[in-house]
Amino acid sequence: MDDLKDVPLRQRIDAHHHLWQLGRFPYAWLAPDSPPRPFGDHGGLKRDYLVADYRKDMAGVGLVASVFVEANAGAPGAAEIDWVDEAAAEGALPAVAIGSADLRRPDIGEILSAFSRSRRMRGIRMSLCWDERPRWRFIDRPDVMLTAEFKRGLAELTRREMVFDVLVVPGQLSQLAGLARANPDQLVVLDHLGTPWFETPADETAWTAGMRECARCPNVVVKLSGLWPLDRKWRPERIAGPVRLVVDLFGPERCMWASNYPVEKLMCPVLDQIRHLETVLDDFADDDKDMIFRRTAARVYRIPEMADLGMHAPDPGSGLTSIHSSEPAR
Repeated sequence: MDDLKDVPLRQRIDAHHHLWQLGRFPYAWLAPDSPPRPFGDHGGLKRDYLVADYRKDMAGVGLVASVFVEANAGAPGAAEIDWVDEAAAEGALPAVAIGSADLRRPDIGEILSAFSRSRRMRGIRMSLCWDERPRWRFIDRPDVMLTAEFKRGLAELTRREMVFDVLVVPGQLSQLAGLARANPDQLVVLDHLGTPWFETPADETAWTAGMRECARCPNVVVKLSGLWPLDRKWRPERIAGPVRLVVDLFGPERCMWASNYPVEKLMCPVLDQIRHLETVLDDFADDDKDMIFRRTAARVYRIPEMADLGMHAPDPGSGLTSIHSSEPAR
């Protein structure tokens, strides 16, 4: 399904996407000989993905803003965000950015200060996934959030009113909830629905209990993104249960859609993401859906009111036929 049929007209903010330029930074995970990712072969990602590519991919989405999220570039300091600023030039995309930094570093304060030079900068992300199964082990230990070094770094982030984006696996959700409770002034954004990878019944039990615990923390927001562990095609009958549970637990005001492009493009194209998510949320009030697709991200990432980007209609040569008006929604 690559046309705009049944894609409801609304303005949207993409709360999570990546950009990269191979050769600019190491990008070890995109090296020619890099092993497969948890979702499988990722050879289709081992090429540049720039702003122009992203804009083309978002044709017909009704995009008014986007959030760049660090791409595990292996870049020193704030270099990746400096590159994003340069790549975006005076354009409107991405509107804001989330950088990469290890909060355990002794010089984290200096790093965050360097990040602050960018008008787009809103926070940092850490991938803290650690599981007994190596497939989901992205960091050196399972209890990073409990270490004194991490807590000091998080305090620096809180002091600067920066967002903490984080990726964890189900067994770590309770630990994340404890972190959020201990730091009520720190806004925490949980990426990719808390990684609902249910290899065993225990995984689903841990995820459900952990998401309930996180939902009781008013400073935790969750992204409805990266749903491939539930179903690579985002078929409504496969994703509806976990997605609706999360929206019911957190409320639309703490949920936001994100494309996770170009990674999720390997599994589910963006128009299918939107179509299927709109189907799952069909009985929700339009105001609730507007929060999920736009207003929650605008509030969380402090995105200024954006002018229409002219992205209701597809770019020339995209092969899409637009049913959307080019006028901004009122």
